Amino acid sequence: MLTFLLIYFGIYGGMHLYFLLKTVLALEIQGWPLLFLAGFLLLMVNGPILVRILERNDQILAATALAWVSYTWMAVLLWFVSMGIVRDLWNTGVRLAARVTPESYRLILPAKPAYVVIALLVAAATILGFLEARGLRTERITVRTPLLPAGAKSVKVAQISDVHLGLIEGQRRIDQIASILFDEAPDILLCTGDLIDGAIPHLDHMSSWFAAINPPLGKYAVTGNHEFYAGLDMSLAFLKEAGFTVLRGNAVTTGPLRVAGVDFPAERHTGQISHVNEGAALDSGGSRNLFTILMKHQPFVEESSVGRFDLQLSGHTHKGQIFPFNYPVRLRYRYIAGLYDLGGGSQVYTSRGTGTWGPPLRLLSPAEVTIITIESDRTT
Repeated sequence: MLTFLLIYFGIYGGMHLYFLLKTVLALEIQGWPLLFLAGFLLLMVNGPILVRILERNDQILAATALAWVSYTWMAVLLWFVSMGIVRDLWNTGVRLAARVTPESYRLILPAKPAYVVIALLVAAATILGFLEARGLRTERITVRTPLLPAGAKSVKVAQISDVHLGLIEGQRRIDQIASILFDEAPDILLCTGDLIDGAIPHLDHMSSWFAAINPPLGKYAVTGNHEFYAGLDMSLAFLKEAGFTVLRGNAVTTGPLRVAGVDFPAERHTGQISHVNEGAALDSGGSRNLFTILMKHQPFVEESSVGRFDLQLSGHTHKGQIFPFNYPVRLRYRYIAGLYDLGGGSQVYTSRGTGTWGPPLRLLSPAEVTIITIESDRTT
């Protein structure tokens, strides 16, 4: 925890200091406006931590208000600092070029005009991001397989992931999910982790809605990192009350499908026991002659598992959630979003997520409920 706090305050505090210095330089503020800005930035640096403290002490109204402000500010600051650094690099390049060709110096981007342009771009991105995050898209894919008999009825799978029910994502998001699921009437519902995002007690009432959804082939879930952060025992109880069967290193047979699942590997970081043995999960739960779905929160693929499952369903990445942060996320996760063919008869699909985490914004990464149609490719 100490290491985390040092890194957090070092990086996030440094970003706030950068914003303060750029604002003072560009707008030449001083006196009471400067003190007010410094106080606001100090509150925002500590905002995410204060949100959790308030939430765990049942100060839900205050925690919710601070969450909306501080998490929205997080995106604003990320965009501002990113564009500010681009401007700084440009000016540095111009100054170096001006040593050879002095007339190049006229390409310098002055502090105040550049600040105003960046501020307008950030404001536009924030508005667009807020509007995009309020929506929920139905993403459809079709998977063809010889493991269903010719002429067999297709199987409709609904995947939700990274809903992050909590202070920001609540009843409105549940209603959107409900509307899609009732319209689609899937045969099975799968949740690939991070259904919840915060302290469980004030979320208890949300489990009852999920309990009312009863697809004929059942509802299955795996843990994500936030189930461990919230407390594994309470998270498992919430998922059970919501009607999900949680797969933790095991598999089940349901209709024409075999569904396997593993935990998020959280034991090292949280001390809570996690079941992550894919081999054991894929060896259990019935015949390999059934179409096999592997549920795994992070879209990492173990080479030894390829060919032993037909479709891996994952989430976690949010596809970066707000552009352009999909690019650094892609450095960590090769299968950042969408459907990928792994060879050996295996594919992986990574959801962009059904809710939001942190900033209540999405930009060029709309939230989704995924509808996967599994159909036979056999003619005889």
